[in-house]
Amino acid sequence: MRVAGRGSVLAGLMLLAVLLPAAGCGGGGKAVAAGKAPAKLLVIGLDSADFTLLDPLMAEGRLPHLKAFRAQAASGRMQSFYPLEKSPLLWASICTGVMPAVHGIDNFVKGDEEKPVTGSAWRAPAIWDIIGAAGRTTYVGGMWVTYPARPIKGVMVSDYLPYGSGRERPLAGLVSPDSLTDNVVACRVDPQSFTPAQLARFFPQGVDVVSLEKQYPEQFQQLRNIWAADLGYLAVARQVKDQHADDLFFFYLRGPDMISHGFYHYRAIAPADWHRDPAERAAFTELVPRYYDWVDEAVGEVLSWFPADHPTVIVSDHGFHGPRNQGKGTVEHAEYGIFMVRSPLYVAGGNIARVKLMDICPTMLALLDLPPAKDMPGAIVAEALSPMGQGRVPHIEKNRVTSYLALRPATVGQGETDEKVDEEIRKQLRSLGYIK
Repeated sequence: MRVAGRGSVLAGLMLLAVLLPAAGCGGGGKAVAAGKAPAKLLVIGLDSADFTLLDPLMAEGRLPHLKAFRAQAASGRMQSFYPLEKSPLLWASICTGVMPAVHGIDNFVKGDEEKPVTGSAWRAPAIWDIIGAAGRTTYVGGMWVTYPARPIKGVMVSDYLPYGSGRERPLAGLVSPDSLTDNVVACRVDPQSFTPAQLARFFPQGVDVVSLEKQYPEQFQQLRNIWAADLGYLAVARQVKDQHADDLFFFYLRGPDMISHGFYHYRAIAPADWHRDPAERAAFTELVPRYYDWVDEAVGEVLSWFPADHPTVIVSDHGFHGPRNQGKGTVEHAEYGIFMVRSPLYVAGGNIARVKLMDICPTMLALLDLPPAKDMPGAIVAEALSPMGQGRVPHIEKNRVTSYLALRPATVGQGETDEKVDEEIRKQLRSLGYIK
């Protein structure tokens, strides 16, 4: 396939911005006024979120922010693709709209030495590169394979922020622009700083958290590390949102997936099939739902930073159902994640029966008033469209650009090498079962 040059891509973007029908009750055919403010979008990524877990919790009256958002949004189960266990591959596909063979992210580590895959592996532009070429800004924090953080039009906080906290100086390349490093590093949360009273929220009422941690130190350390990382990225986002007016605000939490890997089996394995200490199962069986209670609070805070009708997508990369025997072995990931979109283009409370992972990037671009590319295999979600959406979405689909690959990011280095940090990452990946 012929790839359009950078100049022709930019010209196509500018032309489409003029040709797109203006917002209105019927989505009619008037051209967009020259002074029209560019569309903005909030994206909240919740790694491994699954309606199979969320729906029962909402039915219990929990997760009030996610429940309220779902009522304002069109939503449905999102069909992911295999290998489900490779989150970097899936999120890179969400962010670029192209398949792994094109974008280049295919694993957590590489080579016999199992060196963590770094940002130098990206071969296709992400959505922040695409909108950056159109002069629009992005905040993105914590996304897989973003170390070292590379220059974008906006702010990128890499996925290495939680690592190497014991170093005399932070790793080079944690954030771009580099001038924000001190402020971002100050947002780190020390896993050992949590008090028993703070950790008690994850356990049944009346549990002696101090005694429980002495009995299960590994489980508690895992919980501390996961929550500290998520809290750190929330703190960074809280700081950045006050200082930068971003067209795309991409807030991502890895913790839901990590907490599920560490603790979902306490919930998924029936008492009759539990062959370890029943007291251990009783102590941790509610930890995953209780962590989602905190996730809901974080989502509620992020949503509160924006107007009540701000276009927003909440999405996961796959689902999670805990350990189950399937085929040749035990699997934990589920094929279906979540997708919710609040926008004038979609009907509030509408049901989306069919959405695939590769549809997410084209849909996000459309929400930003930009066309997908013809070499993106996904489609703009075309179910639950409002009258406005029925007028706009077919027009955007019809006016796809040839390709965005000419906007691929410039090659970045491997970042600062620190074997202790690499081993810290490998140890975490082993604990989650991602590598041996």
